[in-house]
Amino acid sequence: MQEIIKHSREIAIGLGEDFISSYHFLLAVLDFKNVPHFIFLDKQLNFEHLKQELQKEKLETVPDKLYVTVELERSLIMSGYYSLIFYEKVIKPEHVILAMLADKRSHAGSYLRAIGMTYTDFESELKPVKKKKLLGIIGGNSFLVQIGFVKFVYDMIIRFFSNHL
Repeated sequence: MQEIIKHSREIAIGLGEDFISSYHFLLAVLDFKNVPHFIFLDKQLNFEHLKQELQKEKLETVPDKLYVTVELERSLIMSGYYSLIFYEKVIKPEHVILAMLADKRSHAGSYLRAIGMTYTDFESELKPVKKKKLLGIIGGNSFLVQIGFVKFVYDMIIRFFSNHL
C-alpha cells in the first residue's frame, strides 16, 4: 500500500496537481500488479479518459508536501472496515477500492460506477475464502456509509478488540 500511495503522489505531480485525490490513487493502483488491476483488466475498463481529464499544465515548482483530499482520506480510513469483512489484518488496495465504491461522495468511486464497475461486481470478483456476511451487507449499503454507520461499527470493533487483547 505504501508503494501505491507514493506512486499516487508521483501521478498527482505528473498531472500538475498540488494534492492527492482518489483519482490519483485509482490510477496508481492500475500501475501495479494487484487484485484490482487484474479485475479492471478482466472487465476491460478503460481509464484513458480519466487521465486526459486530469491532465493540467506541469507545476512550476514541486511542493514539498502534497495534501490528501478529504474524500481519499475517508476511503483510506474506511478501508480498514473492508479488510475486516475478509478477515484480513492488512489493508490492501482492493479494500480501498471497495470503500470508494461504497461511498457516493468518492470521486473515484463515482467514476468507477460510471464506467460500469459497481460495489457488488467488484466484491464478487474478489472470491474470498471466508467473509463476514453481515459486515459485508452493512458495508455495501451506500446509505449506511453516508450516514456514518459503517465508520461507527468499525470504530466499535476496533475499540472492542483493543480492550480485549
